Amino acid sequence: MGRAWTYARSEPETDSNSLEGVAQQLRSLEAYARLRGLRVERKLSDEVPVGMPFEARPGGGALVSALREERGVHVLVFHLERAFASVSECLALEREWEGRGHVLHVADLDGTSVHTQSGLGRFMLSVLSSAQTMEASGRGLARLKHPRRAGEKPLLGERVVRGYVVPDPDELRAVQRIIDLHGEGKSLREIAETLDGEGVPTKRRAKAWSKEAIRLIMLRVENGEVRSLRKDEVGSLRKQP
Repeated sequence: MGRAWTYARSEPETDSNSLEGVAQQLRSLEAYARLRGLRVERKLSDEVPVGMPFEARPGGGALVSALREERGVHVLVFHLERAFASVSECLALEREWEGRGHVLHVADLDGTSVHTQSGLGRFMLSVLSSAQTMEASGRGLARLKHPRRAGEKPLLGERVVRGYVVPDPDELRAVQRIIDLHGEGKSLREIAETLDGEGVPTKRRAKAWSKEAIRLIMLRVENGEVRSLRKDEVGSLRKQP
């Protein structure tokens, strides 16, 4: 029996008992899982505006982070527009999940259920790829833009997507490597040379790491300006994906 994780999203003002409410979506996804012979292991949900990026949501962010540590999970959502903020986001996450053997299921796509291992599911992805050009002109799944949280500056391990602060796993891994090398007693120059030798990308995709870049990162680490060091984050830097 395959492993399934379900995800539902509703608008903050949506009636919890309506067909679009989180509870009803999750019940529908459980019924879908039973029909598919899947065992629901985790249920995640959010009540957030439609334009909020997946990783910026409490439930969505937890789902994406957890899937980076797993393989072969069936991810069940009710509607595409209920799950993803945009066409581009849907395609990017689906490609990431496919690379780890995860399968995306949409329980209701205009009255038909699809999953990305089926011919219909692959056709859906092809259509979405074509729709990216429409989204660039503002006609995609999401039309609303929301401001960044007031006064918030991205920490190390974060980036800004359409005004929201979301995790940046690549940068977190680079920061962790810098911390490890510093703990081994390596100089700034040695750390930079090691990162270059290991092919670790720089923040702005510069050709090489510099001593000054390492120094500034270490200063921010000392000041606690790292995503995992926030008081509202759970776990240590090493536990970040």
